[in-house]
Amino acid sequence: MADKVSLVKDYSHSELQEINKKLDFLISEITDIRREMKDLKTQNSDDLYQLSSRFYKLCSDLQSQFFDFQTKLYNGNKNVSKQLQDLQNQAAYSRFSNKSFSFSTMMFCGIMWLIFMILIFD
Repeated sequence: MADKVSLVKDYSHSELQEINKKLDFLISEITDIRREMKDLKTQNSDDLYQLSSRFYKLCSDLQSQFFDFQTKLYNGNKNVSKQLQDLQNQAAYSRFSNKSFSFSTMMFCGIMWLIFMILIFD
């Protein structure tokens, strides 16, 4: 490849054949390089497609898990709200029963005191 090719047209037949061989060699090398580049592009596109599909699957799994988490959180909040409402209702009933029990105790004592006073003054 150290020989330079000039554009002068006074080559002999053997020199032209040698130049043609060199050009054929270069053309075949370029063709091989193009084929290898095309194979690499195809392989890379297949790898990219596989990577893209794995990434899409991962994102869809993450999204479904997020929606499941939101559903569980909503159901949990609903159950907590219901239990809290039940506790508040029980607390209201407890307050009412405590007040009514203390009132009924005072009333019972008052009636007993009244009966005792009637018995004493009779």
